[in-house]
Amino acid sequence: MIQRRVCLHSLLRPGKIFGLILLSSLLVAGLSPAAHAQGESRIQAGFGLVPGVGVYGGYLSAHSIYTTEASVYADAAPQFLGGEGSVLVSLGLGGAIRPLGFIRMIGNASATSYDIDVGLRIGPALFFAFNETKSTKNQRFNLFLEPFIRLTSQLARGNTFFVEAGIQRPLFRAGLWFSI
Repeated sequence: MIQRRVCLHSLLRPGKIFGLILLSSLLVAGLSPAAHAQGESRIQAGFGLVPGVGVYGGYLSAHSIYTTEASVYADAAPQFLGGEGSVLVSLGLGGAIRPLGFIRMIGNASATSYDIDVGLRIGPALFFAFNETKSTKNQRFNLFLEPFIRLTSQLARGNTFFVEAGIQRPLFRAGLWFSI
C-alpha cells in the first residue's frame, strides 16, 4: 500500500473544500434531533463484487433530500478465485444528497418509486493479506474517503432494493433496505 501525506495546501482545492463542506453539513444535519424525527430508519444488507466477493450492511436514515448512514464493508479476494489473497474490512460514516428529492420538493416531479443518491463516506479500514510480511502487517490500518453513487427502487412489500458503486472495496454493492 502506498502511504500519502496530506498537507494543508492539498486540502484547500475548490473541489475538496466543497466535499468537506458537504460531508460536514450532512453529518451535522443527521445528528440533529429534528432530522431523525422526520427520517425513515432502515437497515441495509447486501453483497459486494469486484475485486473479490464481499458483504455490506449498516444503518441508514433516509430523508426526502438526504441520507445519513453508517456502513460496514467486508471484501475477500482469495487467490484461488484469481485475487491477490487479501481481506479488507471497513467502517464508513457519511451521507448522501438525493437530487430527485430537491426536484420533488419544488413540485416539478411526480412521486416515483426510485431515487438516486450521491454521497460521501469516511472511515477506518483494516487490510489483511494471506501472505503477510512484517511491512504489510505494519500497514494494515488506513483511513478512506469514498464518494459513491446509489440507485434505489421501492419494492411492493415496502422494502427498497439498491445498487451502489464506490471506490472502496467491494466496488459494486447491491442489496435491500429493511424498514425498522
